[in-house]
Amino acid sequence: MCRSLAFVASLIALAPVMQAQAPSPGPDSARARLARAELRWAQFVAGDSASRAQTAESRRAVRFDAGPVTMLLPASVGEATGRRVAAGAAAYLAEAVPSTFVASHVVVAIAASGADSALHAAGLASRERLLVDAYAKPDSLADGWVVAAAVANGYRETLDTAWRGWLFPDLGIGWSVQRDGPGAVRDLMMAGVSTGADCLGGDIRGCRLWLGLDADPNPYQVRYRRDDLRRALAARSFAWGNTVALARQCLEGLVAACTRAASLGLLPAVPAGPSARGSVLAFIRARGGPDAVTRALRDSSGAIGDRLARTLRLPEDSLVGEWRIWVLTGGGRRRVTANLRDALPVVFFGALLLWAATRSGRWR
Repeated sequence: MCRSLAFVASLIALAPVMQAQAPSPGPDSARARLARAELRWAQFVAGDSASRAQTAESRRAVRFDAGPVTMLLPASVGEATGRRVAAGAAAYLAEAVPSTFVASHVVVAIAASGADSALHAAGLASRERLLVDAYAKPDSLADGWVVAAAVANGYRETLDTAWRGWLFPDLGIGWSVQRDGPGAVRDLMMAGVSTGADCLGGDIRGCRLWLGLDADPNPYQVRYRRDDLRRALAARSFAWGNTVALARQCLEGLVAACTRAASLGLLPAVPAGPSARGSVLAFIRARGGPDAVTRALRDSSGAIGDRLARTLRLPEDSLVGEWRIWVLTGGGRRRVTANLRDALPVVFFGALLLWAATRSGRWR
């Protein structure tokens, strides 16, 4: 509409100029100019309508399915990319989210228009919607993680308080030893928290505290030590309200002020970051099978460590010890070893080279 008004205004503004330049036009000349103006206006309206229609078509909601995943994406994404996104999302969600939950929801891209009509036409109006702000344009690199993360976060909100406090919104889906494993090790080695250093040194209790696996009544008193809190608060330049005074008192040596300031949001209750906690779930999956994490998340009794231990049917300390070795060795990769059978071809080939060298004139 604004463009149309601007076009008309420009015609009106140019009319006096055109009249001033014209040498006393007659009726036929005025009618010709009017005809040309009307033609240009008709062409502008037609072009504008075509552009609007093209934009509307590119944003039209198109349904894509893969396994229990159903989603509506803009038509501009394209058939091939849409299928790839759906298949990737289904693969990610199989790591942690029950298929029944996935099948009861539909992911809708914010950029997709006409979602209501598409859902009613497909008989999906009763499904709960999960909005994602993505896929407005075709993306050849899309692998479905954004869609899966939206569903995973929706499922996380249905879990109990303990799980919601320990899990990150994406439930660690897509965690990879090759891509994320080094980050988890780096998180452990550079934690800046005493319990993390203890864990790196082989102290299983330190690992449990650093990972936040136990139901500690006051996590900031147990999982952090006084020097950890003071060092962490000193490194932070932000504070608000009464946390300013508490942070100052902490730096002056008042331990109670340190724990109080930390508990008000200046520090996380669990020292381990998302990469490290994601590695725990990846280990559970590697050790217990593809549905191990799904089984664990359905458990709502006891602390997080108790639930994970029951999933693998291991004592909690054994689970934590195995996880530590697994993450520090890059997913449990075996060290290079060789026995006599492996060495025989090398020995034989070396002997053959030595025999050939002794037969050479240089050795005689």
